Amino acid sequence: MHKDTIFLQNITLLAVILVMTKFKAIISTLVLICATSVSAQTLDTKALAEFSPATMRQTFDVCRYVKLTPEQQVKLAKAIEKENAFFIKAINDNEGVLTTKGNNQLGKMRDNTLKSILDDEQIQQYWRGVYNAEAMAEGAAIANTLQKKYGLTDQNWKFINVAFYKIALDTRMLKKVMADQPKKAAKMIAELRDEQLKSIEEKGGIRVNPDKMTVKVVREFDPNALIKE
Repeated sequence: MHKDTIFLQNITLLAVILVMTKFKAIISTLVLICATSVSAQTLDTKALAEFSPATMRQTFDVCRYVKLTPEQQVKLAKAIEKENAFFIKAINDNEGVLTTKGNNQLGKMRDNTLKSILDDEQIQQYWRGVYNAEAMAEGAAIANTLQKKYGLTDQNWKFINVAFYKIALDTRMLKKVMADQPKKAAKMIAELRDEQLKSIEEKGGIRVNPDKMTVKVVREFDPNALIKE
C-alpha cells in the first residue's frame, strides 16, 4: 500500500478516535447530570378531574419537576385557580395590560403557594428543575472556553462541566429559596463553589479560577483519583 494512503488512513483513524473520545466524555457527563436532575411526572387526572384544562396544564408545569401527592396536586390546582382569577381581574382593570405591580403580585402568590404546599426538599427540587437547562448551558460554556484556551483533555472538560453545572444550578436555587436570607445563601454558595473547585483539582489535577477564567496544572492526571459519584 502506498505510504501516502497509509498516512491518510492513520490520520483519519486518529480523528475518529479523538471525536469518539470527546463524544464519550459528553455522553458520560450528560448521564451524570441527568441523574441529578428530575424526571417528568404525570398528573393524577382522577384527582384533578374537576379542574379546567388550563388549570391542569399549569399544575403540570410544577409537577413536571417535582413529585407531588394527589392531595398536593389538588391544593396546587385550587391555588392556581385563585392566581388565574387575580390575573383576569388585573388585566381587566388595566385595559388588557398586566402591570409590573400585577406581575410581581402574581409572582409572590406563586411563591407563597409553593411554600404552603411543598416541603423544603420539594421546593428545592422544583427550582432545580426550573433552572436545570440554564445551569447545563453555563457549565458547558465554561468548560468549552477553558478547554479551547488551555487545550485541556476531554476528561478535564467533563470535570469542569459537571462542577460548574452543579455550581450554577444550586446557586440559582439557593438565591431563590433563600431570598429572605441573603447572607446565609451567600455563605452556602461560597461553600458549594469551594467544594466543586476542589473536586476538579482532586480529580483532574488542575486548579480553576472562575473569576479570571484561568487554569493551572498542579499535578499530572491520575485516573486512580477518580471518585464514583
